[in-house]
Amino acid sequence: MIWLFSTVMIGYVLIILLLSKEGLTYPETKAITDGTPLPFTVIINYRNEENNLPALLESIRNQEYDYSLLQWIFINDSSTDQSIHILNSFKNNHPKLTILLLERIPKSASAKKDGITQAIKQAKNKHIITTDADCILPSRWISSYNAKYQQHKNAHFIAAPVQIQEGHNLLSSLQHQEMIALQLVTIGGFAFDKPFMCNGANMSFTKKAFNDVNGYHGNDHISSGDDIFLLEKLASKDVTKCHYLKSKNATVNTQPKNNLIDIIAQRARWAQKGSETKSLLNKLVSFQVLTMSLLFISSPILWHFSLISSKTFLALVLTKAFTDFITLSIGDQIFKNVKWKVAIINFTIYPFIVILIALKSLLKPKWQGRKVNSLENPQE
Repeated sequence: MIWLFSTVMIGYVLIILLLSKEGLTYPETKAITDGTPLPFTVIINYRNEENNLPALLESIRNQEYDYSLLQWIFINDSSTDQSIHILNSFKNNHPKLTILLLERIPKSASAKKDGITQAIKQAKNKHIITTDADCILPSRWISSYNAKYQQHKNAHFIAAPVQIQEGHNLLSSLQHQEMIALQLVTIGGFAFDKPFMCNGANMSFTKKAFNDVNGYHGNDHISSGDDIFLLEKLASKDVTKCHYLKSKNATVNTQPKNNLIDIIAQRARWAQKGSETKSLLNKLVSFQVLTMSLLFISSPILWHFSLISSKTFLALVLTKAFTDFITLSIGDQIFKNVKWKVAIINFTIYPFIVILIALKSLLKPKWQGRKVNSLENPQE
């Protein structure tokens, strides 16, 4: 038993802290004043987002970038609310913005993959950016991508930060801190030239690169993963052309989930696409977090029945506390706003959430009213 605990503790410390350290030292992208600004096409899928679209559209209107260089493509995924009316009104009231409104044509199990593939065929620019309808974009968002592409002219994929807006309740704070940790290990993967995570709410790629790897062919039977499966293909083709845009000016904010059931459902969807990836680092990180969570939860019981010593029990708790504290301290230097009282609570309850997510991912979690990975009726 001691060997199991020791292996898990050492693995957890090494993997998480090495990735976090590299995330801290990864160079930030600075703003540029020279060079010809690049044109971009931004693709946004949406389904019943009437509550979130106004904030997104306001952030689009506030972009500090030449409107004539931008094309915005919105793909409607069978919305039944007022989303399309909100978008039509915005388009009519802002004629200087180039906005294209499309209806998804179901071709696969993935609405987002269908939407992105469909939009790329209509994209007039070679640099593509994707985000989500529940996001708020910083005013220098496009400018930051432009700066990164100017610095790495041969780049064919760029990932960028996503943060969850922190509200006035515990659940939003827990999600905010979880996302900080996820962003750190994401940056660390890029720093090691082993990128294994990204977020479709804030990523970019070239139209040519997408077409060269035949888009989502080969994984379009999986309803999620429009982000990591594309990254995996492009990194396999040439990892030196995959970069991370580390900049507060590029950080997109998204809405937190309102209840624990929705949090677990979303994370189960993330876990399921992670299980389908070929990345060994992705699987290793997931395995370490899962096994540490299992041991953390079970160790009081094992200690109670004298199956482990008090020293082993204490070592496990201190190892996890040390690793989580250092990770959040590094995250606070980059993304700010870590609340340490919340971190203590998160330290205690998050392992239970991890186990619930793992169990949920073994089933077919639902998302936006659909079962994940279902090919039975892609229109629903």
